[in-house]
Amino acid sequence: MIPAGLSRYVAFMTALSEEGLAELATLVTDDMHFRDPFNDLRGRADFAHCLRDMLTQLGELRIEVTHVGVLRAPATSADHAPRYALRWTFSGQIKALGNRAWGVTGFSEVQLAADGRVCEHLDYWDAAQGLYELLPGVGRLIGWLRRRFAVRGVVQH
Repeated sequence: MIPAGLSRYVAFMTALSEEGLAELATLVTDDMHFRDPFNDLRGRADFAHCLRDMLTQLGELRIEVTHVGVLRAPATSADHAPRYALRWTFSGQIKALGNRAWGVTGFSEVQLAADGRVCEHLDYWDAAQGLYELLPGVGRLIGWLRRRFAVRGVVQH
């Protein structure tokens, strides 16, 4: 069963908008921890700034959460709160690259505080394949490195 706080948070993220940021205080704790391949920050204000920046940098932003599951349920009330895994797809147009379409699939590990708000959100996705390969010059280097270190003798997809 998915807790109400997590359901509200998922709904917020999948409908992310500048206007929706006003409800962030009801969804995340003051000292929440957020980490992705580019950011590692603490606090609701910095998280809001990160989301606002993302909305500015990406056009036609779309986040779709496809799966939600429990990673660890507490054995006793003295244990830490349960953690949840979210599988998602994230897409948009990168304005700095001439509105180039971009998309990536990843996972988030989310922990809820005792009051049901998110206290930690850790994103896991491949920044090299997800973004760096789109950059001129860097993309060719990443492609070469992938081919160089890939297992030989099998077809890569």
